[in-house]
Formats: sequence, structure tokens, C-alpha cells
Amino acid sequence: MLFSTFIAPLLLSIPTHASPLTLLPRATLTQVASFGTNPASLNMYIYVPDNLSSKPGVVVTLHGASGNAQQQYISDPYAQLAEQYGFVVVYPESPQGAWDATSAKSRLHDGGGASQSVANMAKYALDTYSGDASRVVNTMAAAYPDIFSAATMYSAGSSGDIQSMYPGYTGSYPKIQLYLGSLDTIIGSAAFNTTLEAWASVLGYDSTPDQVQTNTPVSGWTTYVLGSELEGIWAQGVGHPVPVQGAEDMKWWGFAR
Repeated sequence: MLFSTFIAPLLLSIPTHASPLTLLPRATLTQVASFGTNPASLNMYIYVPDNLSSKPGVVVTLHGASGNAQQQYISDPYAQLAEQYGFVVVYPESPQGAWDATSAKSRLHDGGGASQSVANMAKYALDTYSGDASRVVNTMAAAYPDIFSAATMYSAGSSGDIQSMYPGYTGSYPKIQLYLGSLDTIIGSAAFNTTLEAWASVLGYDSTPDQVQTNTPVSGWTTYVLGSELEGIWAQGVGHPVPVQGAEDMKWWGFAR
């Protein structure tokens, strides 16, 4: 799986830490020094809204290959939306800029790669803020289907045997929404069909769309609905990356109706 902006809610409860946890300042981007096992030596930043829900969801958003957590915090709408919907936002940061997304370690559940570090950040946020384990959103949906209940993939792709990323896993997989631009030369337009086909197989859908919605959610874009838990949005005339559609994300993740 290729990392890009991604978000998802958690499915299973996470064991609590043995010792009390320190609550961080609200309404500011704050670095977390220790959040558990961190095999990829990533940095963790978190935004806790003033308007924190009593059992908040957790959104994990990943910066681009040449970005960092601060840039992601400024450029995406999730901190502002957190104030409206009460969820916590986690901003992982790769010191190298580019993500370790295609290595065998990151493509395997608890394989010791960047995906494991990011998953542990999500667990930390859930544990620290008594988060709603059914509302955790992010990109490592294939390697960590036990953590993330929904995912939006912006300008990213998956292919091959998704289920091999978590051998022996028999639980449910998160709902997936994919955005890809027709002019994306980094991921490549072919990733649109291959990614939807791979997830359709996992989620039990035919690769032929049930619905084709033109001019949705943006004029000129087309949404292909393969089922209630799988959609692909083809952003005609858009390159890399596709702009974040915050209002649509809130609907897909279940924060808004």
C-alpha cells in the first residue's frame, strides 16, 4: 500500500497502559515523545480540540512525500473539523520525508515498518483519550484492519493480495474510499482500477460499479460506487495530489450524515 493522506476509525478495543497517561494541551499541534513501539523512528504529533467528545474518534492523516507534520496540519482541514466533531487528529511524520510504504516490513501486520509505528500512534490516542474504537480512520487499512474502520486514500494505490498483509486475519475490513487524479503521473492512473479491484475482492464486491455518479462530489469528477463500503472517485483534470474533501470525509467516516 502506498501512503498518502489517509484517515480511519478503530474497530477493536485497545488494551490500556499500565500507568496513567498525560493529557496534552488542547487546540494546538503537540509532539508526543513516547507512544509505544516505534520501529521506523517516526515522529508523532497530535491535535486535541477544545471541543473534545467524551469518547472521541481518531483521525490519522499522513503528509506527502516531501512534507512534514506541520505542513499537513496547516494544509488539511482536519484540525478545524475536529473542533466541530470532537475527534482527535494524529499527524505522523517521517523524518526522511518519503514514507516507507512498499517495504516488506510496512506491508505486513506488526512487521516492524512505518505502518506499525503509525498504528501504535492511533492506539496511543485511543487509549489516552478513551477514544471510540469504532471510529478510527487512516491509510494502513490492509495491514491493520483490526484498528481502522474506515479509510480514505488520496492519490494512493494498492494492488496484489491485500489479505497477505495480515496473515490469518479473519475479521472484517474497513470501508475504503479512493481518490485519484486523471493527470497523476506519480501514482499513475492505472492504480485507480487495480486498487478498486483489489479491495473489491477483499470486501466481496464485483469490480463492476453498481452506480456511476457524474459531477460528484465535485463538478467534472465521477464517483464509482462498487458497494456501500467501497467507492472510487476519479478526479478529472487533477494531478497529484487530489485536494482533500473534508466535508465528504466526515460523511464517509461517519462523523457527519
